[in-house]
Amino acid sequence: MTKTTIRILPFGGFDISGVEGWLSSMAAQGLRFNMTVGPLVCFERSHPESVQVHLEPILGRTDEDPEGNAIYEDAGWQYWGMFRGNYYVYASADLEACAHTDPDTLDYTLKKFFRQKLAGGVLLLAANLLLLGLYWQGAPWEIDLWWLRYYPVETLSNGTTIPFLLAMVGFLLVDLSYLLGLFHLMGYRRAVQRGSKVHGHRGVGWLLAAGWLILLPVLVNTIQLFSGTDYRPYDVEGSGFVTLTDIEGEDFRLSGNYMYNPDYISHGGTLLDPEHWSFRQYGSFGPNQNPDDVPHLEISIVRYPLEVLAERRAEEWSRQKSNGPEDYEVLAPDYGLDEIRYAPREQWTHTNELTGETRVFLPGGMLILRRGNTVLFADYYGEQNLTEHLDQFAAMLERL
Repeated sequence: MTKTTIRILPFGGFDISGVEGWLSSMAAQGLRFNMTVGPLVCFERSHPESVQVHLEPILGRTDEDPEGNAIYEDAGWQYWGMFRGNYYVYASADLEACAHTDPDTLDYTLKKFFRQKLAGGVLLLAANLLLLGLYWQGAPWEIDLWWLRYYPVETLSNGTTIPFLLAMVGFLLVDLSYLLGLFHLMGYRRAVQRGSKVHGHRGVGWLLAAGWLILLPVLVNTIQLFSGTDYRPYDVEGSGFVTLTDIEGEDFRLSGNYMYNPDYISHGGTLLDPEHWSFRQYGSFGPNQNPDDVPHLEISIVRYPLEVLAERRAEEWSRQKSNGPEDYEVLAPDYGLDEIRYAPREQWTHTNELTGETRVFLPGGMLILRRGNTVLFADYYGEQNLTEHLDQFAAMLERL
């Protein structure tokens, strides 16, 4: 049986009387304080013992203090370790023992400790601004509410909205825990000055734990961004992606412009940004020719953590990239695909009323495929029919 037990601290980290009482009660249950990891407290299993616990505020560097430990040991106190870098933890079997005999010294210590933690709030504020600033594009006031209403899955999977909302809620809880901690520390100091007893405020510790739990995925996502693992492109050759050559034929000439015919598949994703792929390819066009006047293909793929999200995104794509879902023909599932939707595009001609110039827009079609939690959207301009290549698209999705 393991000798280590982990608990979430139910009190605020600055609630000295609450933490002291809680550590004493845990010792009475046979759990002796060992160390802390964020909002978690680690205990070693031992024999139940009735002890009084004292937290001595650490002023300055968070180093071990052999000299201070020796003084406490001479007075009958046993050193148990450091608590979050804020306190030295001492315990005494004498429940009437007094750790501080000089009230003025204790008041000075608490006053300096309070100022030290108040200054630490600047670092917390900086963390708020840096993390929220990184994902500011996902702030509620930056979101098009109309777009959110009709295309919620696309909006929430843009890589910034969910991280910003999680960071905002997480910091709200952490900041509230910090402010309540300062308030309780002030109350503890006033009680010490009056010589009265102060009770702990249970529950504040859960705010910090919940805040860190919500912030954890945002921190992981941020590490992925700064480490460069959010973007992982790879070569078109050997990728298995359907290309314009597959659709138009081997003799079809592709554009020599790298912007319109890249040799890589754009691929990325993080913990809070669904894995996605994109690729586009254009036929060859002249210097005075509009690129949209030649056959071209654009493919976008997204893999969601839940299949229901992929289903909703397929439906959103059918509304966003056409006149509506009614434009799409829903085909029977085949080739291992769960959904097949196809909307053909007719060739049409437009004459500019001012210049009299006539332009012919290519036909083509839009294809939406879903395989489990992965959804594909292909937008093609040309004379071919994408449904004739369903087997190739299905094989491509299977390889992802």
